[in-house]
Amino acid sequence: MENHHNDPAFMSSWHEGTLSDAQISELTMDQTERYQLHQQYLKEHKGHESQHEMMALILLFALFSSQFLILYWKKKHYPSYQIISLAGLYVFPTFFALYDGWTRFLIIWTLFSLVNGFVIHKASRKPLESMTPRMVYKWYSVLYTVSFAIGLVGYCMMIFVFFGFASLFNAGPGLMDAGVLFLSYGLYFGVLGRDFVEICSDRMASTIGYYSKEGLPQKHLQGDICAVCGQATSLHHQQHHRKVATLTLSDDSSSTTGKPMFVNDPIHQLACKHVFHEKCIRGWCLVGKKDICPYCKEKVDLKQFKKNPWDTQQQLYLNLLDGVRYLVVWQPIIFGAVQLAYYLFGLD
Repeated sequence: MENHHNDPAFMSSWHEGTLSDAQISELTMDQTERYQLHQQYLKEHKGHESQHEMMALILLFALFSSQFLILYWKKKHYPSYQIISLAGLYVFPTFFALYDGWTRFLIIWTLFSLVNGFVIHKASRKPLESMTPRMVYKWYSVLYTVSFAIGLVGYCMMIFVFFGFASLFNAGPGLMDAGVLFLSYGLYFGVLGRDFVEICSDRMASTIGYYSKEGLPQKHLQGDICAVCGQATSLHHQQHHRKVATLTLSDDSSSTTGKPMFVNDPIHQLACKHVFHEKCIRGWCLVGKKDICPYCKEKVDLKQFKKNPWDTQQQLYLNLLDGVRYLVVWQPIIFGAVQLAYYLFGLD
């Protein structure tokens, strides 16, 4: 066959499976075997051109239509979308890990689940402890920072190999594999933390009573109370509130008794004039993915919390994480639905 590489007529006959007996006799044993396999392939797929076109159209339709369906679902019924997407994100990779024996992933996933389960338990308790919101936001902030750093290291390793710098340092092919692994871990746990903290934020704010997703909140927010943690933002107001609580013997959970908390913390006032501890409102807005006031729901300009270029990079990374959710959760479901359609219509 080497002598016929430059013969267009011979190559055309080869691809069409129409070589003459004389041409076949000139082939080596290996070439003859390859030609027979090629003829078998042509025979199996003969007349399937229209079928393959139909399969391609079904796939393209599924990919495009699913985008609109997911966006519509997210806009109209966000709670159900959030729960189902988070469940898929949490469970699907674990099934693949169990099936393929990814021991390292299972160990890391288990450790994450234990710590994260404890944090969710604390965030779900009633009444809510004063330090819980800060602890929750701190955990997810650390998780986000670590996942961002790991993902960035993996990305740099891949770029290092892609541009050929790895060969200068005699780095083996394992460097690319390590880069993909680091990037995958960083993105996956970054998305998980981003989804869990949103649920915890709503739960904690509703428990404290100054926030409600729909309708009016349970409590009236007084001037110097932080609606995120429920604690006073000044020692003067806290002492005054303790005296009132003692005189009236009130059981109102918004009353603050005992040792003053967060007295020296810097405060932040939003455009709506509501005052918060700076750590609390930064956790609510940047970590908890909220761009509204926890009490009056007025829009908050997140730029006021960006003190350095690092915060801007964080926002870009958060946008990337939303795309990872689609790839991990919805992409397998879409392809599974396409395969089911192929089976039902007898397409092969």
